[in-house]
Amino acid sequence: MKRILSALVLIPIVLGIVQYGSLELFSILVLGAVVAGWFEYSRMLGAMGTPGFHKLGLALCVLLTLCFYINGFYLIWLAAAPLVLLLHALTQGPILKHNLDQTGYTFLGVGYVAGLMSFFILIRALEPGHFMIYFLFLVIWGSDSAAYYVGRSIGKTRLAPEISPGKTVEGSLGGLLGGVLGGLIAKYGFWHELALNHCLIMALFCGIIGQFGDLVESMFKRAAGVKDSGTLIPGHGGVLDRLDSLMFAGPAFYCYEILIRSPLPV
Repeated sequence: MKRILSALVLIPIVLGIVQYGSLELFSILVLGAVVAGWFEYSRMLGAMGTPGFHKLGLALCVLLTLCFYINGFYLIWLAAAPLVLLLHALTQGPILKHNLDQTGYTFLGVGYVAGLMSFFILIRALEPGHFMIYFLFLVIWGSDSAAYYVGRSIGKTRLAPEISPGKTVEGSLGGLLGGVLGGLIAKYGFWHELALNHCLIMALFCGIIGQFGDLVESMFKRAAGVKDSGTLIPGHGGVLDRLDSLMFAGPAFYCYEILIRSPLPV
C-alpha cells in the first residue's frame, strides 16, 4: 500500500513539473534529487567504513548541478574539484591511505550522483525536452517491469550472482524488449517526429545502459551490506533505488541526441 500511495503522490508532481514547470523549477527538482542521492551515497560509504568528505562532497554536488543548469564552467569544476578535495585531505591527519580513499570515494560519488542526474537538466532544455524525458521514463519503466516479470516467470540463468542474485539473463533480455516497447509507445503516443530507426536504437541503447546502472547501484549496496540505498520514498526505498537506471540512461540518451540524431534528417 505504501508503494502505491508513494507513486500516486510523486508521479503527478514529477510529470507536472516536467510538462508545465520552467527550466528553473525542473532544475530545483533535479537538485533535490541530487542532494537526497548524495545523503544516501554517503550513508552507504559509512556502512563500507569509508565515510568520505560528506559536507565538501555535498557542496561539490550543488556546484556541479549549477554548472549543468547554466551549461558552462564544466572544465573549471573538473579542475577545481580534485584540487579542493586533495587540499582538504591534507588537513585530515596523517593516515594517508584513509584520506586518499575518502578523496577518491567522494569524487566518485559526486560524479555518480550529481554528474549523472544533472544530465536531465540538459535534456529538459532541448526541444522537445519534455517529450524526451517522457521517452526515457517509458523506456526505463518498461525495461524494469518486463525484466522483473520475465525474470520471475522464466528466469534461470543468473546475470550477476555476486552483485544481484535475483537478476537473470532471461529477465535482462525481456527488459530490453520492454524498453523498446516503451520507446515505441512514446513515438506513436506523442513524439511523432522521432524517426523509427532512432526510436529503436535509442530505446535499445538506453535500455542496455540503464541495466548497467541498476547493477552499479546494486554493487554499491552489496558492498555496503544494505538492502536499499535509503528510506525517503515509502515502499520504494531511496532516491538512488528509484533512479539508478535513469541516471545512466539520461547521459546515454543526451549523447546520442547531440552527437548522432540531431545532425541527421528525420
